Amino acid sequence: MEYLQILLQTLLAFGTIMVLTMILGKQQMAEMTFFEYVNGITFGSIAATMATDLDRNMGYHWFGLILFGFLTLSMSFIAMKSRKARKWLEGEPVLVISGGKLMEDNMKKTRFTMGEIMELLRQKDVFDMSKVQFGILENDGSLSVMMKPDYQPTTPKNVFKPSSVPQEPLDLVVDGQVIAENLRKIGQSEEWLLKEVRKQKPVNSIDEVFYVLMETDGNLYMDFRDDGTKKDNQ
Repeated sequence: MEYLQILLQTLLAFGTIMVLTMILGKQQMAEMTFFEYVNGITFGSIAATMATDLDRNMGYHWFGLILFGFLTLSMSFIAMKSRKARKWLEGEPVLVISGGKLMEDNMKKTRFTMGEIMELLRQKDVFDMSKVQFGILENDGSLSVMMKPDYQPTTPKNVFKPSSVPQEPLDLVVDGQVIAENLRKIGQSEEWLLKEVRKQKPVNSIDEVFYVLMETDGNLYMDFRDDGTKKDNQ
């Protein structure tokens, strides 16, 4: 009888986890940020207890699992709407290598060691840090690497183009919100940004812009909310 009860509780726990995962979306599986990592552990712990605990009412565990799923969905929704909340929950990518040099202050923030950064570089088939223009530590712990122009693969587009030192790519607008600190880095104002945006499309405000990125060559990459296409300011 107890084995049958465990079987039924396990099936219910498994089915509930599957439904919650589909509701929460693929982000739960794709990113694995600190927030997602903690969620995964907690979901698994509650589901395991629900499947095997015969001393307490199974409904308590099931209610806790549903409640935790609802809280996770609520926090994800808040993070989508608020950049501050998203930064607090998921963190932000951190520049740890610039111009072939380690950014020691940023390294301290991430609590990564030199050995760990070198290991991540080797996983990208990079064994000489001096050849790296930018190394950005992503929220999921992976390292995105841009090589210096002289060490980038040759393509028909750049074979006859003189090498130039790329700049750090910067988000200027994310989901209609201006990233003021990045504007300050390039010495520009919101008025300048709105003027540049209006060269591409006559908008009334930045709220109509979904995303603006200053690329490594200084061009602005723009995505407007209502057109479903991405535009490039050349």
